[in-house]
Amino acid sequence: QLFQLDWLRYTKGEAMEDITFFCRCNECRTSLFRGENWFHKPGTNYDLCARCFYKLGEPDRKVYANIREPDDLGKQRDEYVLELKQYFGRCDACRKGVFVGKDWYHKTGQLYDLCSTHWRELGEAQRCQYVSVQTSDVLGDLKAQYILPDEDMDVSERDSIMCAFDVEGTLMPEAWLALQQKTGIEGLKRTTAHEPDYDKLMKYRIDILREHNIRLPDMLEVVKDLKPLEGAREFLEWLKPLVPRILLLTDTFEEYAMPMFEQLGYPSVFCNSLEIDADGFITGHRLRLKDQKRKAVESFQRLNFRVIAVGDSFNDISMMKAAEHGILIYPSEKVKKAHPEFPIAKDHYDLRVKIGRILSANKQILPRPLACAPPLSSTESSRTMWLLCCNVAGFLAPEPWLAVQKKFALEELKVTTQQEPDYGKLMALRASALRSHGIKLWEIFDVMNDLDVLPGATDFLEWLKPIVPRTFMITDGFEEYALPMFDKLGHPMVFCNFLEADKDGYMNKLITRLKHQKLKTVEELQRLNFRIIAVGSSFNDVDMLSAAEQGILYCPSEPVRKEHPEFAVVANHEELKKKILEIVGGKLEPAKKRAKTS
Repeated sequence: QLFQLDWLRYTKGEAMEDITFFCRCNECRTSLFRGENWFHKPGTNYDLCARCFYKLGEPDRKVYANIREPDDLGKQRDEYVLELKQYFGRCDACRKGVFVGKDWYHKTGQLYDLCSTHWRELGEAQRCQYVSVQTSDVLGDLKAQYILPDEDMDVSERDSIMCAFDVEGTLMPEAWLALQQKTGIEGLKRTTAHEPDYDKLMKYRIDILREHNIRLPDMLEVVKDLKPLEGAREFLEWLKPLVPRILLLTDTFEEYAMPMFEQLGYPSVFCNSLEIDADGFITGHRLRLKDQKRKAVESFQRLNFRVIAVGDSFNDISMMKAAEHGILIYPSEKVKKAHPEFPIAKDHYDLRVKIGRILSANKQILPRPLACAPPLSSTESSRTMWLLCCNVAGFLAPEPWLAVQKKFALEELKVTTQQEPDYGKLMALRASALRSHGIKLWEIFDVMNDLDVLPGATDFLEWLKPIVPRTFMITDGFEEYALPMFDKLGHPMVFCNFLEADKDGYMNKLITRLKHQKLKTVEELQRLNFRIIAVGSSFNDVDMLSAAEQGILYCPSEPVRKEHPEFAVVANHEELKKKILEIVGGKLEPAKKRAKTS
């Protein structure tokens, strides 16, 4: 990937603590850092991990270079730099936030900056006084003044991409149009492509349904027979291993849309709910959150993700504008004419091409300026739908470091977060133990490939889907552990961290995607009006459990259990099922949220 390089300091040979070198294997998409696992084909942007490299014949291997030092990349080293600091300015004319890229112009030697719009308004002589901030080095001695002051963002890019999709008209047929075709009611042809005001549209639909004596069971009969749009299911299967964070953002309603979500394989779904009377008539609708699609995109951007948003209609435009990339698919002529700024995919194969080009492009996806987070208190009294956040290790998959300990018989690796709450200290101890026994990072990754999910984990997730169709897996572990587990669990929403090797191939750094990511994820989801069930087993899960409406410890160690008696404890997946049914079934009123309200 192409990232900005501070050539001024780099060419002087000074230590560069704010950069690292990074790419992905072109065959299996494994993250590659300097060390024994990275092989580069000079003169190209084609790179392989050790596993894929040694699959080549010996003559083919001769053209590759093993990347242990930056100089091993030769003239291409700037194409692989990952700048760990973000640089940010504001247009001094309109106060718009600008990041490194084509929208930022800096007046040389001064703390004065313009966005591209206001720079173009200058006369030619004045424009010559500015430089385009395509790389941070053009800021010169003023560079430090432009570092984005957000200590929570340790890594500015690192594969942190999420894809958000509308459902009806994008992945599935329009349920209301299917009902119209079955009933012949002309008024049901109206959709968000014709009426952007969703409240107004739903009141109109509810009146028509009552007038024609159509109840919720009648709608369910129609929806259960709907199939995904041609190529949609295959598109999602293609996307899952590339972007293990797929989110459906739909204004449709959970009461009748569950068959649609099932057809799509139950990705994480954010939707709304209906009010139904005793006779089965729809009497009203409850929007879980006004403009929920845009706000969801903004929440995940605050969690350090870049978002690609895809939709077909007017009610998708706000999320597409908020996202780093927006793509229209199957838009009406009215939508197309109103929003020519978005590229259009003519079908799901074309959508593959467009997203594939974004993911494989040799350049950084620049972040949008972050929207201010609303106070948690703004949704505290209105949260409705349940959502589950869970740790992975010890709950759905084996503890990765215990598997390494078993493989190499290292006593030092028996300690996990169940015993040691300081994760940084724990990782430093692990790195020291591995080095002292001559065990390199690629050997750790090989152990991960042989792990399987815990007994009952897949069955539990299948059971959970129709009950709480929103699950986020959050691990402080590394992607070489998390992504194989994600594949085996078939789950589309995994947050993880990254490991880096030194020049000799030994583990020397854990790069956190976001500090306190478990706690912050719960808080952002609560801002989106969800009630959270959090499941964890270790000390590093406690903040997440405390912030959630319901925190549950799954098979905790005795030290964890004793120190945190405030949480419910379950011993297996069956006990957890009972506990979840107790919570979502209304037998236990969710505890009032105890987290901060700012």
